[in-house]
This record gives sequence, C-alpha cells and structure tokens, in this order.
Amino acid sequence: MKLISGVLLMAVMLGATGCAHVAVMAPAGPPVYLAPSDASLPVERRWRTWYVVWGVTPLDDKMPAEYIQREHLSELSVIVEDNIPDGLHSFLYSTIMPVGLVPQTIILKGSRTVPALGQ
Repeated sequence: MKLISGVLLMAVMLGATGCAHVAVMAPAGPPVYLAPSDASLPVERRWRTWYVVWGVTPLDDKMPAEYIQREHLSELSVIVEDNIPDGLHSFLYSTIMPVGLVPQTIILKGSRTVPALGQ
C-alpha cells in the first residue's frame, strides 16, 4: 500500500510541474544591456504569461522585447518568479483539471533612455 501511495504522490507532483521558458531578446534599435537581478532600477513591470502543454509553448505573446521597445529601456534585468498564485494555478490546471496550462510571473526591471527627436 505504501508503494502505491508513493507512486500516486510522485505522479501528482510530476503533473504539477512544467518547463516554461521566457525568451529574452532585445528588439532592433539601440543596444540593451543586462543588469544584475539585484540592481536598483527605476522601472518595474510584472505580468503573468500562460503556457500550454505543461510549459512547452506560451499561450500569449507578452515577452520582454515588447516592453523593452515600448518603454525605451537601455539596461534591464528579467526575473522569472515562482509564487503561490502560480503554484495554485499550476496545481489546478495540471492535476485537478488536467488541461496542461501553467502560468509564470515575469518581472522586468530597467532604466530608460531618452528617445531621440523624431522617434
């Protein structure tokens, strides 16, 4: 009986995991530099990106390049955070209702450059 309960526990734990990845690519234009994750940078944006098939591919296109370009960031750090709401969503959509959706919270910190005239 212990073997069966151990195997079930491992199956549930494996079903609640995912392999989501965040593509950090700078958009075309001025150079963008990476800063340490503990750097004090004035701009901070947080969002949750959803992944399908347990993290194989993003469901939306909210990746850092869009924010970097829109906000004219020249120095930035990207932090992928695993928090309690993400864990609860992963458990719900991977174990209780196994549809394979997993969320990932992304934190983008950066400093702005002043855009040149005419841009």
